Amino acid sequence: MPDMRSIDILPSPEAPQDFLSHSGTASLQPKRRLGVFAVAFSLALVTSMAYVWLRQPIYESSASLLTVAPSRVDEAEAEVGVQHVMVQSEVLLGVPLLEATLTNLRAAPGATVAANLTVNDLLTLLSVDTIADTNIVTLRARGPNPDILAPVINAWIDAYQARRERQIRETKDNTATALRIEFEQLGEKVAAKRRELELFRREHGIVSKNDADNRAMAELSGLNAALNRAMEEEVKTKAQLDAIQQAIAKGEPVVPPHDEQGLANLERRAQELREQLKDVKRRYTSKYLSLQPQLRIIPEQLQQIEDEIRKKLEYGKQNALSEAQQAYASARQSVEEIRRKIAAREREASEFTTRFAEYEARRANLEKLEEVYRDTEVRLAQVEANPREMLPQLQILEPGYPPKKPVWPHYWRDSGIALAGSLGLALITVWLYEFLTRKGSPTVGTSLPDIHIYNVPENVLLRRRTATSSVIPAQQFPALEAPRIRELTEQELRVLLEAATLKAKQAIALLLSGLTLEEIAELRREQFDHASNKLHTEGNHPRTVPIPRLLKRWLADSEDLPNSEDLESLIACAAIDSGLAQPETINAAALRHTYISYLVRQGIRLSELERVVGPLPSKALASYGRFSPPGPGLPAESVPLIHPALRS
Repeated sequence: MPDMRSIDILPSPEAPQDFLSHSGTASLQPKRRLGVFAVAFSLALVTSMAYVWLRQPIYESSASLLTVAPSRVDEAEAEVGVQHVMVQSEVLLGVPLLEATLTNLRAAPGATVAANLTVNDLLTLLSVDTIADTNIVTLRARGPNPDILAPVINAWIDAYQARRERQIRETKDNTATALRIEFEQLGEKVAAKRRELELFRREHGIVSKNDADNRAMAELSGLNAALNRAMEEEVKTKAQLDAIQQAIAKGEPVVPPHDEQGLANLERRAQELREQLKDVKRRYTSKYLSLQPQLRIIPEQLQQIEDEIRKKLEYGKQNALSEAQQAYASARQSVEEIRRKIAAREREASEFTTRFAEYEARRANLEKLEEVYRDTEVRLAQVEANPREMLPQLQILEPGYPPKKPVWPHYWRDSGIALAGSLGLALITVWLYEFLTRKGSPTVGTSLPDIHIYNVPENVLLRRRTATSSVIPAQQFPALEAPRIRELTEQELRVLLEAATLKAKQAIALLLSGLTLEEIAELRREQFDHASNKLHTEGNHPRTVPIPRLLKRWLADSEDLPNSEDLESLIACAAIDSGLAQPETINAAALRHTYISYLVRQGIRLSELERVVGPLPSKALASYGRFSPPGPGLPAESVPLIHPALRS
């Protein structure tokens, strides 16, 4: 049978103090705790303070230089670049420059400790820092001996400056020598090219670049001009021949130009006789006319003149036609003859054109070579006249000065840290000592050989209740704080999206873009502007938010929008399937809170939040202020609005 335990009901102690002494457990005495604390605190404080104050102080001396990349000796301006600053940083810490620094130190008056330094010592002491986006270099010397730091820095600067000056002189001499050799070689090439061009010109009869000065081209040009004139004459004579033939066909009078005056005189005489005859017939009778010889001869004269006019017209027609035919035939023959001559000259002209083009190409090459020759001459003159080696190659903004106080360690700051650490270590030691030395004692709820229940009188309990109630404030049980909404990390969001269905992914992405469940439920395709990757919300609080790339792809994979009524269920299922801890805390409110917290942490102004996520209660908006980073808030346009979980 199991061991039976006895329960004894004992009489109450006489006083509450006795009751309390029976119910307590064994613990360390205050004096023992104080002793352990004092020992641990003293040992830790002495050890840490000894470490802090026994460290050797480190001093620092610094100098600032403005260095600019030296331009080419034959260029007017210097090149400015970050690459030059980085190269000079390496040069400053190079062994040759450090050896020159040691030489300067040993040659300086009063050199004692510095004269015993080595290159390895300088590498330990010296460092070079650059200021971003500038040509300023900061030289630093750190070490325990403050007396040698400033001399080392200044000797280092002198060695670097001497090296730069020597480098400029060498560069100038080398450049001048190279330019002189280049100038002489170019002069020889220009002279040779000129001789070759002149020989080629004479060999192929090229007088000048004007075609009129060259025989073949001049002849061809003259023949072409003559052909044009002959063709014009041919067209002109053909037109005259056609006009004469048409006039003959119509019965119109045609006479040569040289017979036109005589024909006109005859026609005028005939017209006069006709008028005279008409006048006579009107005045006299036919019988009277036949009796008057001087009047009877008028018709005979008119008939004679008309016969002469007909003969002249017939003769003129034949003569004009013959002259027109001869002129047209002559023009055609001239055109054919000129064309034969042009054909005979075309081969010669073509060959001359080829030679002339070659001549022009050679002349253009010579001009380019002469231009390079002149440029080289100018550069050589600039190099020889440029006193760049006499100018300072760098500017010392601030030389090195002897340090007045150490830069490391920070004794008082480290002493405070040592004091706080010693105090914490002492408290931990007291707790650990108490934990390790605590002896087991019967407590309420443990299995004991015997359980003693004290029968406390009613008056004692009443007095204890009264005493206790006088100490406890009136509001001794404040309302529990409402649990905070969960904020998911970027990795948790990726895991959640990986486990979600397509519609759940769309809903999660829209929540992480600043929309509410109500706005998601009312979405339509027309609100998405895929060309500009923008989403325009409607309703009481319209706004425009960016569409993440992943959301755009998920929307393209589905014909329907995620506006069903069970979006919360889809998100809950995705939270459970993802395997994340506490999936019951992952819902639409948590996702919206996560996005708002992300925007605030990016530095967005709290007053700009409503432009992205819609209206928020004033209390909730103020509570997000604890996530805001230091400094002034940024406008929404300056903050990345797409959550990192939706960017990839």
